[in-house]
Amino acid sequence: MSEDKLLWQHPLKVKDSSEWPNAVRRISQAVMGIRSTMDIRLLWESALELAVSEMDDLADLYFGGEIGTEQLAAIWLLLAEDRLYFKRKLRAWEPRTVQQLDELKQQREREQQRAKEKELARDWLKQSIRAESLTLPSELNAFADRLDAWLLRGDNDKFIEELIDPVAEQAKQTPREFVFDILQKLRRLPDNADRDVIIAGLKPEFSQVVQEACATVQLWQPAPQQTITPLLCSIDDEDTREVDDALSIQRDGDRWLVQIAIADPATLIHNGDVLDREAMRRGTTVYLPTQTVLMIPERISCDLASLNPNVVRSSIVLRITLDDDATVLDCQISREAIEVRYRLHYTDVDHYLSDTATPEDHDWVMPLRQLFDVAKKLQDKRVAAGAFNLQRPEYKISISPDDHIEVTLLDRDSPSRLLVAEMMILANHLAASYASRCQVPFIYRVQEPPTETITPEVLAEPLGFYKVIKWLKPSTLSLHPGQHSGLGLSVYSQLSSPLRRFADLVMQRQLLAHLLGETLPYDQEELLKVLSTAERTAREAKQAESDAKRRWFIEYLNREWQNRPLEALLISPVRGGYKVELRPWGVEAFLGSSDAASLPPLGSVVTVLLDKAKVKTGQIRLRVG
Repeated sequence: MSEDKLLWQHPLKVKDSSEWPNAVRRISQAVMGIRSTMDIRLLWESALELAVSEMDDLADLYFGGEIGTEQLAAIWLLLAEDRLYFKRKLRAWEPRTVQQLDELKQQREREQQRAKEKELARDWLKQSIRAESLTLPSELNAFADRLDAWLLRGDNDKFIEELIDPVAEQAKQTPREFVFDILQKLRRLPDNADRDVIIAGLKPEFSQVVQEACATVQLWQPAPQQTITPLLCSIDDEDTREVDDALSIQRDGDRWLVQIAIADPATLIHNGDVLDREAMRRGTTVYLPTQTVLMIPERISCDLASLNPNVVRSSIVLRITLDDDATVLDCQISREAIEVRYRLHYTDVDHYLSDTATPEDHDWVMPLRQLFDVAKKLQDKRVAAGAFNLQRPEYKISISPDDHIEVTLLDRDSPSRLLVAEMMILANHLAASYASRCQVPFIYRVQEPPTETITPEVLAEPLGFYKVIKWLKPSTLSLHPGQHSGLGLSVYSQLSSPLRRFADLVMQRQLLAHLLGETLPYDQEELLKVLSTAERTAREAKQAESDAKRRWFIEYLNREWQNRPLEALLISPVRGGYKVELRPWGVEAFLGSSDAASLPPLGSVVTVLLDKAKVKTGQIRLRVG
């Protein structure tokens, strides 16, 4: 042992090492015997009065006479175990003042009370897992208030998190799901509380400060002599309120002139202002089955900046010249005043693009067909450059005020959706090309090629989707332009949805500043920092949307598909059965089966029945029908 760690050396000597265990035991018994008879408060009172702190002085003060190693060790042990009346300072023990002692006593009492409350709360939480209703002990009222604040206000509370996490795991729920159920059982949340919104930590309402800032925003007006560019139409879902884009097309000699207008909220929301900070915090609009949680207040996102029909709005317009093969010959980007003539919906446009509609029906039928023809050629070019269309079944869930669940299948390959998707991909690609060419600090979205070649034959296989996703490299953000293999493009960014994605608003600001010869609002480091935050919140929002959709879909299965045959695609074997995809919705589930020989090969579709579907855990268990 080093000398600085040696306090005292006992004078006892033994003849040989075999005697040491008994000798050590006798010394220890002597020390503990002395320790048990000592009165630490008496020692403290005397030491405080005489200002004594050195060990020899403390021993002399308490024992008097001849002091042995046992007495010194007993005092040290007493003070080290207690640490209430004395505080250590190197090899000395200073007596605390009366005030310090009182404060430390109160602190220890609080710690003991917290430990007692924590133990009581832990036991109560464990009992609550399977309880239908709960009674709260009066001692836990403050604890329940903290649960409230943690879940509903978003307070950081380590005490709550340390308690909740292990119990929630035992209940097979996330911590927020578990606390939501606790508060509902306590009647602190109403039965109709929006579970999805609360669990996701979303705030549908904007704060008073944000609302006041929004109320001061003035309607954008073009300059008196400014030309207003007419746009044919916007195309969206029927329930879309934030209209981000509009389109038009016309023949210009032997070429096509396509105009893509993107909403321009940057004219109303400025970098760093109250509305901008709130949009950055939210990151994206969140679309839940029960409601939509907007990124930007409704007055701006659904009105003042939205490309609604028959009103003049500021917009970023990409004026694109293409030949008959849809090769881009020229692109001009500018901020303009526009007016959209029509608001169309996907289902309507699909009808107008079909053979049943005639150009005489409406004046937008022929332009829509021309846009679709260009869109198809653009898609063909991307596919020839390596792009692939990796689609799986997709559905939309709507909840009516009377709690009716409506599940609608979406056709992402429908003509109308293909038209809009290709035009937005084109706009984003051309904006990224401009930024790259002009060396504007920009955030690009890049994706390396897949590990295997993706062919139409692979995509057509029953399990093609699941095979291909294993080959894909993730799409990433980059400060440098690069290939996006999934889209078959040399460069790509995103700015086509600035009303509902903060990252797009940031890119829009950067592009506009360069176009107008203004100081760029962001350097590369700021861009990456801002967009990394926006990407994180967007991922969290996407997860919240996915979780909510699955919960409501499971509820839909329980209501509508009990004892009714379902179809499931066999994906892969797992313990006790198979991972399957419920058709036609594309929802993954578990098919219990111990007899593999009784089932057809993987990639086959089998008839199944609902066994168990648990909303809280998100589990869907099926059995062979």
